Amino acid sequence: MKLIKKFFSDWNIARTIRIALAIFLGISYYYNRESIYLFGTLVLSIQAIFNISCPGGSCSTNYEKTDSPVIKTEKYEPKKQD
Repeated sequence: MKLIKKFFSDWNIARTIRIALAIFLGISYYYNRESIYLFGTLVLSIQAIFNISCPGGSCSTNYEKTDSPVIKTEKYEPKKQD
Protein backbone atom coordinates (compact mmCIF):
# COMPACT_ATOMS: atom_id res chain seq x y z
CA MET A 1 0.00 0.00 0.00
CA LYS A 2 2.90 2.39 0.72
CA LEU A 3 4.25 1.76 -2.75
CA ILE A 4 0.94 2.76 -4.34
CA LYS A 5 0.73 5.92 -2.21
CA LYS A 6 4.30 6.84 -3.17
CA PHE A 7 3.54 6.28 -6.88
CA PHE A 8 0.54 8.61 -6.85
CA SER A 9 2.17 11.24 -4.61
CA ASP A 10 4.64 12.08 -7.39
CA TRP A 11 1.88 12.97 -9.88
CA ASN A 12 1.58 16.56 -11.04
CA ILE A 13 -1.29 18.32 -12.82
CA ALA A 14 -0.07 17.33 -16.30
CA ARG A 15 -0.14 13.62 -15.49
CA THR A 16 -3.56 13.98 -13.91
CA ILE A 17 -4.93 15.72 -17.00
CA ARG A 18 -3.44 13.04 -19.26
CA ILE A 19 -5.03 10.20 -17.31
CA ALA A 20 -8.38 12.04 -17.18
CA LEU A 21 -8.30 12.51 -20.97
CA ALA A 22 -7.34 8.86 -21.41
CA ILE A 23 -10.34 7.79 -19.33
CA PHE A 24 -12.62 10.10 -21.30
CA LEU A 25 -11.34 8.74 -24.62
CA GLY A 26 -11.68 5.18 -23.31
CA ILE A 27 -15.33 5.79 -22.52
CA SER A 28 -15.78 7.37 -25.95
CA TYR A 29 -14.21 4.31 -27.56
CA TYR A 30 -16.54 2.02 -25.64
CA TYR A 31 -19.63 3.80 -26.96
CA ASN A 32 -18.50 4.71 -30.50
CA ARG A 33 -16.05 1.91 -31.41
CA GLU A 34 -13.84 4.35 -33.32
CA SER A 35 -10.23 3.21 -33.34
CA ILE A 36 -8.86 6.78 -33.07
CA TYR A 37 -10.31 6.94 -29.55
CA LEU A 38 -8.54 3.71 -28.65
CA PHE A 39 -5.25 5.06 -30.01
CA GLY A 40 -5.64 8.28 -27.99
CA THR A 41 -6.50 6.27 -24.90
CA LEU A 42 -3.40 4.12 -25.22
CA VAL A 43 -1.02 6.99 -25.94
CA LEU A 44 -2.27 9.23 -23.12
CA SER A 45 -2.47 6.44 -20.55
CA ILE A 46 1.07 5.25 -21.32
CA GLN A 47 2.33 8.83 -21.05
CA ALA A 48 0.56 9.31 -17.72
CA ILE A 49 1.56 5.99 -16.15
CA PHE A 50 5.23 6.09 -17.17
CA ASN A 51 5.56 9.92 -16.98
CA ILE A 52 6.86 10.36 -20.51
CA SER A 53 5.77 13.24 -22.66
CA CYS A 54 8.33 14.65 -25.04
CA PRO A 55 10.94 12.32 -26.52
CA GLY A 56 14.37 13.37 -25.35
CA GLY A 57 13.05 16.53 -23.72
CA SER A 58 12.37 18.07 -27.12
CA CYS A 59 9.59 20.29 -25.79
CA SER A 60 11.82 21.99 -23.26
CA THR A 61 13.12 25.48 -23.92
CA ASN A 62 16.54 27.03 -23.52
CA TYR A 63 15.15 30.15 -21.89
CA GLU A 64 16.80 31.18 -18.63
CA LYS A 65 15.40 33.85 -16.37
CA THR A 66 18.71 35.71 -16.48
CA ASP A 67 18.45 36.26 -20.26
CA SER A 68 17.86 39.84 -21.31
CA PRO A 69 14.74 40.58 -23.35
CA VAL A 70 15.02 40.51 -27.12
CA ILE A 71 13.17 43.80 -27.62
CA LYS A 72 14.20 46.75 -25.51
CA THR A 73 11.51 49.35 -24.95
CA GLU A 74 11.59 52.74 -23.35
CA LYS A 75 8.74 54.41 -21.55
CA TYR A 76 7.13 57.09 -23.70
CA GLU A 77 6.65 60.42 -22.00
CA PRO A 78 5.24 63.19 -24.18
CA LYS A 79 6.91 66.58 -23.94
CA LYS A 80 4.86 69.54 -22.80
CA GLN A 81 4.41 72.23 -25.41
CA ASP A 82 3.96 75.83 -24.33
